[in-house]
Amino acid sequence: MKCFSALILLLSFFPLLNGQDTIPPEPPPGIVSAKIYTHFNYSLDSDNRGTTFEVKRAYFGYKRELDKNFSAEVKLDIGSIDDESEFSLIRRYTYFKNAYLSYKTGNIRTWFGLMEMLQFKVQEKFWGYRYLYRSYMDEYRFGSSADLGAGIQFSPSKYFTADLVLSNGEGYKSLQFDNIYRIGAGITLNPIPGLTLRTYYTLHTGKLHQMIFSGFMGYRFMRLRIAGEYNHQLNYKFIEGYNRYGYSLYSTYKFSDKWELFARYDQLYSNVLPEEELPWNLSSDGSAIISGIQYTPMKYVHLSLNYQDWVEYAQNGGSEPYLFVNIEIVF
Repeated sequence: MKCFSALILLLSFFPLLNGQDTIPPEPPPGIVSAKIYTHFNYSLDSDNRGTTFEVKRAYFGYKRELDKNFSAEVKLDIGSIDDESEFSLIRRYTYFKNAYLSYKTGNIRTWFGLMEMLQFKVQEKFWGYRYLYRSYMDEYRFGSSADLGAGIQFSPSKYFTADLVLSNGEGYKSLQFDNIYRIGAGITLNPIPGLTLRTYYTLHTGKLHQMIFSGFMGYRFMRLRIAGEYNHQLNYKFIEGYNRYGYSLYSTYKFSDKWELFARYDQLYSNVLPEEELPWNLSSDGSAIISGIQYTPMKYVHLSLNYQDWVEYAQNGGSEPYLFVNIEIVF
């Protein structure tokens, strides 16, 4: 692992070893960005009626090219913490989501610092509605969306991309406090126009390794896009034999420049342990249904009226049906 980190650092900073006789031109001004997620929801459960207005999340960032090869980015994430407390969703905290230096030359790009992970970025981009529901691996905590570490991406052609990342495995809301690391490797293929294939493998080191296998396929045809992904996690929280797995299917039809319909269906399972009759995580197993319509009145605003439901698989489990109005503001 130390060799891997040293290699990435060497690739990133090698140009600095070569002195320059001339002063390079001043790079262009940086880009300030912001993204806001807000919503209103109405419970459709007759036994638990309720409504909520909420600003779910806000991101503020700054990115600048330092020269023709180097760039840097910092981004703040303001939102709720991911814990089990009953108050976690009503508290708001500010975190560094990104704070990294990047170096790009030819078809190679490297990062070092607090950076976005790549395990579900392709899926998230293809799904396209992060502001109303996170992609599968993010929603069910198969991995963090950002982490401290180093990464390298190799794109020799538009048909093939390979990436390798070494991170501390704690996520961007925690500091490194042990010698456990997460290694991720992925390959993305675009064999024909419109078709995207992605496979990813993650190894989270420890006395007992945790592993994740992921596969994705998406297809775009004119105004239609359809996709499916499967994810399998072994040794959840480093507990031997405790596995989780499931899939997500989603589709979008854009029938005008401003209007589009979408639908998604998730399933999340846990395995049955030896000498047990029921899955070990049955209380959290279930399926999600998301469907609705999106309206884009202008480039920087997305509005969505949608239905969201979570159905528990336990025999005495219930469902959580909601009607949402979601808004995304990007500038």
